[in-house]
Amino acid sequence: MKSPLVKLTTIVLLLLLPGVSVQSQDVKLTLDDCIEIALKNRASIIAARGAEDLARANQRWAVGSFLPRISASYYYSKTKTTEIEPDQVVPHVVDSFVNVAVVGADTARDLVYIPAFETVESADQDRTTKSLELRATMDLFDLANFFNYAGARADRAKAHLDVIESEQNLIYSVKLSYYAYLASVQNIKVQDQAVKRSEEQLKLIQSKYELGSAALSDVLKQKVQFGNDKLALLTAQNMVTSARSSLAYTIGLDPDLPAEFSGDYLMREYQGSLKDALDFAFTYEPSILAAQKDVDASKHALRSRMSEYLPKLQGFGSLSWSDATRGDTLTFDFSSRDATIGFQITMNIFDGFSRERDVTVAKVNRNNSRAALADTRNLVTRDVKTAYLEIEQYKDAKTVAGENVDAAEEDLKITQEKYNLGAATILDLLDAQVSWRQAQVSLISADFDLNLAVAKLENAMGKM
Repeated sequence: MKSPLVKLTTIVLLLLLPGVSVQSQDVKLTLDDCIEIALKNRASIIAARGAEDLARANQRWAVGSFLPRISASYYYSKTKTTEIEPDQVVPHVVDSFVNVAVVGADTARDLVYIPAFETVESADQDRTTKSLELRATMDLFDLANFFNYAGARADRAKAHLDVIESEQNLIYSVKLSYYAYLASVQNIKVQDQAVKRSEEQLKLIQSKYELGSAALSDVLKQKVQFGNDKLALLTAQNMVTSARSSLAYTIGLDPDLPAEFSGDYLMREYQGSLKDALDFAFTYEPSILAAQKDVDASKHALRSRMSEYLPKLQGFGSLSWSDATRGDTLTFDFSSRDATIGFQITMNIFDGFSRERDVTVAKVNRNNSRAALADTRNLVTRDVKTAYLEIEQYKDAKTVAGENVDAAEEDLKITQEKYNLGAATILDLLDAQVSWRQAQVSLISADFDLNLAVAKLENAMGKM
């Protein structure tokens, strides 16, 4: 019995460090271990779960359509104006006197100013402006938002069902690879027994030839059979290596890793009727449920496009502050605060047949999704029936294969005795050997084919 701690440590290394070689050869991964590793490593599962995350984000975005959109902005500017005109000459009074003049009988007095001139330099001007605005808008009535949200919910449910379907398909693929590996391992045992039996036969015939009771042709024929059996064993060994690499790839590991797999497995059975299998599939099979969710989403999308013919009501409000200064002082020359609230009704009158095109596209998508649902139900029905009939077939095949093994083994013993007594030829003996080996291989195939048929039925029904 392997230590549970050692086994757990190796599995963790395989999960977390797929590029690291595992040195322990004592730990052998069971079918459940392979399924657990595959569900963590394979790209198809990671992609399906990523699609579910996107669908969840889309649903959250659809909820946001019912909430107000709030924005804030801050504006700051500092302006410096520099005059590019030349300096100005400005006159001013420095002195004055009264000028008296006599004209006839009148005396005139004028105040005379003595001007002086000075140059006034052009001055720069600084202006600072600050403003802050808080604005909110909200859809008060827009049917498209309700339909978009319903469609987003359906898409998220479909994405989750797609994850389940991907997991089930991957589990089925792991079972296929795992059983193929076990069948190749069992085949090696059969071929190895055939080689040993053929070698013993060759020794026995050579002894009979040396005693003069067997012909040279018998020895040569048995040598050819012995060589063929050894080639079959080499082929079986290569098949094991190939099956191990395929299984490692299927569960998401590097095929170069020295991972070993357990030969333990349980014979699976299905006790229900065909009607029970179909009823279960129509209720739980994820591809059917996902197709139904796709139909629901397409219906909501069509309603959303048709709602574009209706008016939309939107409310809005804003609050803003503004301050401005001039010169080099900190005194505000200008400040204000504005508050705005209102609503608007909009209706699309004509947009160049854009709405009509969108509605047509939505109708086509709805019809396609309905057709896909019907096709999926038919496909699942076919797969369930096929797998169910295969189970019945392989049950009978396994019984017949077991009987054939017993008969071939007994025939080989009888033929061997006859040959030893000279009552059978070497060809009769070789035929008996080949028949025994073929019966052994057929029993192995029937055994694993039955397990695969049960796995196929469970996958078609939507069972993990």
